[in-house]
Amino acid sequence: MSRKSGRVKRIVSRLFKERQIYHRSDGVVHFISMSTNTQIALAGVIGAFLLWVAYASVNVVFKEQIIVAKDKTFRTMETTYLKQIQSQKAAYDDVNTLNVLTEKEFEMTLAEISSRHQTLQAMVERKAGIDARIDALADNLSRAGAPNGAKPVNGNRVMIDVAPIEPTPRQSRLSVLRREALDEARKKTSAAPPGSPAAAALQKIESSASDLYIEQMYLLAQLEERAEDMIDTLKRVVESAGLEYADVMPAAKIANTTLAQGGPYIDASNVSDASTAFFRHANRVGLAVDELRTLESVIQSVPLSSPLTVARRQTSGYGVRRDPINGRLAPHFGLDFSAAWASPVTATAAGVVKLAGVKSGFGRMVEIDHGNGFITRYAHLHRITVRVGQKVQIHDKIGELGNSGRSTGPHVHYEVHFKGRPKNPRRFIEAGRYVFES
Repeated sequence: MSRKSGRVKRIVSRLFKERQIYHRSDGVVHFISMSTNTQIALAGVIGAFLLWVAYASVNVVFKEQIIVAKDKTFRTMETTYLKQIQSQKAAYDDVNTLNVLTEKEFEMTLAEISSRHQTLQAMVERKAGIDARIDALADNLSRAGAPNGAKPVNGNRVMIDVAPIEPTPRQSRLSVLRREALDEARKKTSAAPPGSPAAAALQKIESSASDLYIEQMYLLAQLEERAEDMIDTLKRVVESAGLEYADVMPAAKIANTTLAQGGPYIDASNVSDASTAFFRHANRVGLAVDELRTLESVIQSVPLSSPLTVARRQTSGYGVRRDPINGRLAPHFGLDFSAAWASPVTATAAGVVKLAGVKSGFGRMVEIDHGNGFITRYAHLHRITVRVGQKVQIHDKIGELGNSGRSTGPHVHYEVHFKGRPKNPRRFIEAGRYVFES
């Protein structure tokens, strides 16, 4: 141990010999003596400093690497987060697109359905009102019975066809219209591009809307069929009464028919091609319902009933006959009905009393203006129960059967005039019986 210690001392003494450092200043030479211990201390200080510098350098390098690693990790996390945000944003955009497309399509579809529904509802209500008035007229005519007073044999009103049945069944024609509506609905293009998340939802909306459109078109077709059938029936009423259809229909309110246009405004950009086809069809049906309404109004003014609803017997017909007073041949412009004394005489259609008083040859007489050129006369009354200007409805009492004027017994003389010319009343009563009788 001492040998090693001595060797160390020799090495240290050799490395750190006592040294002198000379320097000259202002012509004077100075020196500094550095002992072995001083040199060892200085070397220790320098070594410690170098060790500290080395440690500090290594520490800085390590910290920089740590910072770089953390920065890289942060950037990786940031990139991942941004990707997630973009993915969520894309999903949100898809959902938002789905909502916007679905909402827009739903609103447009709902607007179309609502518009078609309102159109249908208006026409159905108009048609129902017309049917109710025709049914009421039919019931009244049914109660009056035949010209001789015969009553219906059953309680169910049946429209009696006086023309051949059309060769094409109605059901087959409606089936064709249903297929056409289906084809129109299928032509509608989808609002969503292929592959869009909204495609499935919109397909359901479009499918349901198409089914409803087909049913609306079918209902519209049925409405048109029934309106046309009723028009044909009422035309036969007019013809059965010996009148021309064109003569009884009122003239157009304007002379220039090319200006006869109208209807609610519908923005074409807001409706599909199918709805456009629906409204074109609805316009045609509307014209048919309008014609039916006008014709129904005319029929209401046509005297289709008998002036007596009680038991009666026709005692004289229309045309040339032998005069009951002087026995000569003379025209007779009405029908004579006998019944019990003071039986109620009723209006044969709605109208306004034009005359209520005594007239030469007719005795006590009532004359009613029914409009559209129709006038009826009720003569030889025992008593008059209405006044001039009074409005009456069909089968309202206007007087009592009597024997006033030029008459041979209790009866009512009944005349029908159209546009100033006498018509055979029997044809009118028969028209009411055979077309509307129960």
